[in-house]
Amino acid sequence: MLLKRESDLSKALRRFREQVIHLTHTDLDAVCCDAIMRRKYGDILTIFSSVQHYSSYLDLLSELRQARDLTLCVSDLGGVLSAAVAIKQLKDDGWRVEWRDHHVWDSSTLDNVADTVDYLRVDPQLCACEIVYEDLLKNDPVAREIALIGRDRDFWINNDPRSERLSTVINNDHWRAAVAAKLSRGVFVDADIEHQYEVQIRRKKRIISNAMRRSKVYGNTAVTVSNGYSSDVAALLRDQYSSQIEIVLRSNGIFSIRTVAPVANRVAKLFGGGGHPHAAGGNLHFSFVDRVAFCVLEYRLAKVQQLIRAAPAFQQL
Repeated sequence: MLLKRESDLSKALRRFREQVIHLTHTDLDAVCCDAIMRRKYGDILTIFSSVQHYSSYLDLLSELRQARDLTLCVSDLGGVLSAAVAIKQLKDDGWRVEWRDHHVWDSSTLDNVADTVDYLRVDPQLCACEIVYEDLLKNDPVAREIALIGRDRDFWINNDPRSERLSTVINNDHWRAAVAAKLSRGVFVDADIEHQYEVQIRRKKRIISNAMRRSKVYGNTAVTVSNGYSSDVAALLRDQYSSQIEIVLRSNGIFSIRTVAPVANRVAKLFGGGGHPHAAGGNLHFSFVDRVAFCVLEYRLAKVQQLIRAAPAFQQL
């Protein structure tokens, strides 16, 4: 079962008759986490969420006060202190909560969440689906292959062409769920995936082309706007400008940042985000006025300039 919108949550939980709810990110690593969990547990309720919004799902789950045994599995989402409050409520209501992640956590959040959940494993040396694989299905060859595909894309190794195809296909919740279900059965490529890839690759090329056309460079920082495919866009920015820092903005203020120096997560944290030392994301929290102004000013907008100046400042420390 797939949750599409926050408003669906109460209705979905009333219909759901199994035990495991999976709250995860939206990229291929997260889809691979979901596939391994489906292979382990069968029918699960999946919530795909951005890093910026997953705390709202935890808050909603804690407010619904379900009177039955449920397990919440969180994966591929970095810890924030506010999450511990909602998790404590879930625990008080009888839930089991497990959290598996590979982002960089600050020590206070790590301690706080560790004291609250039933199980926590954070390992930046692995991708999230590798952690899920090791914990849940270590001796399963299909789960191992799923984990290797997730690692190939998430760590930008790109030796397995399937990872690029799958990461291109999973650009909405329907296809995230469909691909996770296929992977869980050991189906890595089929006619449906190939057809959707051909549909999506045309869109992907348009988005990337527009992003490169809108790109600018400030010193060693390349910046552009793209409402998708941030990793691909960032890689092309680095190739084109030989930049040390790449910022990919969305029109709503959410951004991804890539850095040669291990500071991306520290920069993102300044803007309510987090992630990995070399790849992270955050939110400039554009108001309606900001969004309108951004259409005119683009990278001259004060909030964007603040972000552009932040990463080089960290690199000089």
